[in-house]
Amino acid sequence: MKQLLLLFLVSISFCQAQEIEFDIYFGLGKFTLSSTHEQKINEKLADLDTTITYNFIIKGYTDFVDTENFNLELSQNRASSVVDYLKKSHESLINSIEKEAKGELPTEDIKQNERLGVKKHRKVSISVSKNDRKPKVVERKENIYVIPLNELRVGSSYALGKINFKTGRVTLIKSSRKELEKLVRFLKKNRDIHIEVQGHVCCGGDIDGDALNSDTGTQTLSIDRAEFIYKYLIHRGIAKDRLTHKGYAFSAPLHFPEKGRRDRGANRRVEIMITKN
Repeated sequence: MKQLLLLFLVSISFCQAQEIEFDIYFGLGKFTLSSTHEQKINEKLADLDTTITYNFIIKGYTDFVDTENFNLELSQNRASSVVDYLKKSHESLINSIEKEAKGELPTEDIKQNERLGVKKHRKVSISVSKNDRKPKVVERKENIYVIPLNELRVGSSYALGKINFKTGRVTLIKSSRKELEKLVRFLKKNRDIHIEVQGHVCCGGDIDGDALNSDTGTQTLSIDRAEFIYKYLIHRGIAKDRLTHKGYAFSAPLHFPEKGRRDRGANRRVEIMITKN
């Protein structure tokens, strides 16, 4: 009986950890995060399941001190400081982030000891909910270079060798240029083939959206990586009308849930689809 009760309590704790709400508080006119703020955020997120992603809603507030416009900007800065920290320190948990500047919280019947502001109104509210949508796992594609040309099918996708980027960025790892040059030679030799460059990301990203591009701060990482390769091929002399590109975010992983670095590395990939042959 005790074991069943313990299991029940653990299950409740796990479910609760998938949806949490908490506030962090700021000093008068302040918006930068302190180490205490960061520690609280870390502690609140520590029990989240790292194999899935979450939707974050960040709302910034102020008390009535100062002008309405000043307070609206202050609430924006408070919310932004939290968003920036989450992106820097907890990027792998993020499916989406919604940020709202709420300005002043209404204050009625100001008490004598609140004429210098209401401390509990100087805050950011953080709401975290589980992203319930699961991607469709796909089979690993055959490498395009080992398949006879007459067996390449329009509408089918094929694997390349390792084309790797720096984590969260559109900066190509130096060793990957050899693989891109191999694709250039293949396309120059087979001029009737048209392709779509397909970008995929790892780490439980958004099915409909995308992973975060750390260089731009936008959630367009798979799109940006596919576009980078598209432009590289054009720069190397491949006709533009033979190429298209598309980012598939985390909609077609090879592994889900990801169980480690190897799974994440396999999901973070570039493929090509034959559009004309």
